[in-house]
Amino acid sequence: MSISWGNWAVRVYAAEAWLSLAPRFAAERPEIVDRIGEILADHQPAVRLQAAQNLQVISAAAPDRMWEMGERIAAAETDPRVLTAYLARSLRRFSHAEPERCEHILAIAKRRLDDFADDASGRDHIQECLGGWVAQLQAGQGRQFASAWIDEWAADPERFQNALNAYTSSLRGAFFGRYAADAEQGDKDMNDRAQEGLAKILAPALDISAKTHAVLSSNVPGEEKLAAGREYSAAERVIYHAMNQLYFGAGVRAEDKEDGPGLNNAGAKARFLADYADMLALLRRSREPATQHHLIELYEHLIPGDPVAVFTAIHAILTGPGAEEGYQFESLGSTAVVKVVRRYIADHRGIFEDPERRAKLVEILQLFSEVGWTDAIRLLYDLPDLLR
Repeated sequence: MSISWGNWAVRVYAAEAWLSLAPRFAAERPEIVDRIGEILADHQPAVRLQAAQNLQVISAAAPDRMWEMGERIAAAETDPRVLTAYLARSLRRFSHAEPERCEHILAIAKRRLDDFADDASGRDHIQECLGGWVAQLQAGQGRQFASAWIDEWAADPERFQNALNAYTSSLRGAFFGRYAADAEQGDKDMNDRAQEGLAKILAPALDISAKTHAVLSSNVPGEEKLAAGREYSAAERVIYHAMNQLYFGAGVRAEDKEDGPGLNNAGAKARFLADYADMLALLRRSREPATQHHLIELYEHLIPGDPVAVFTAIHAILTGPGAEEGYQFESLGSTAVVKVVRRYIADHRGIFEDPERRAKLVEILQLFSEVGWTDAIRLLYDLPDLLR
């Protein structure tokens, strides 16, 4: 989402010129500040954009005027691209220095969410911007004001999924900050707050998913099913998006390790399993095969941290929601499960000396063998020899 202009957009370049003069001369020449105010009232969005995204240039010369103009943008700007540029660029510079004033302006913008429609791709860029802001204020700075917004959004993922997904995307690195070798107390505190926010999102989304799934499985009229289907899909999209932040942030795939500190040793993986036990338990309730698949691959990555606990969790997914929703019919599912079993046999064979755990292993392989996956059948057939 951007605003473009051509070489002959003279008023745009004039606006840029006034903005470039402000840092050096606005204190002595107040007419520069007046002109910037006029730019914000221009009928062309491209002209207004120049002032909105660079309003901080008058912060030293006219701070009160700057905040007044910011309130005007939040309350009256009609182009979502201009409003988003102000919130994401100029205002963001004051998140630490003036958090209360930022929150005041954000609240004004939030009240106007219904004034703007999603773009052609279905994205709400103002929601996404506010979601990123909440990640900064709640997880980054511990502001309770922003925490209340998460509760409101999480109760209605169909309406606020853009904001919720932007929140979790913004915190992918923060979810793993405490596991870095050079982690400081601030990283750990931010990690705690990020986990708190994630739990606020996942628990309601999974409750909505379960409730609407029951409606979809019932004999209610078609209109009710359509409404339930929309709610279910929105909730599960939020869950899947959150799942992916943990999946990619943990470094499950080698090419994604640069996204954050990841989990690079058995100790870090064991700590993650303990710290995120409640979150992983929530994710195991998802009925969507795509979420289940990434969760199983994440668990495979975590095996060195606690082989027994991970195996128990994988068994619960595969024989519970996974089996109910047909994960065993997915070719990617068969590949993932066979890979997990082979890794256990190679590296952690001893845990299957326990008869109950061995029976669970057989149950998993039978589940995938019964639908005809050749590798699962072969592995089940060879299992007695492999476990000797």
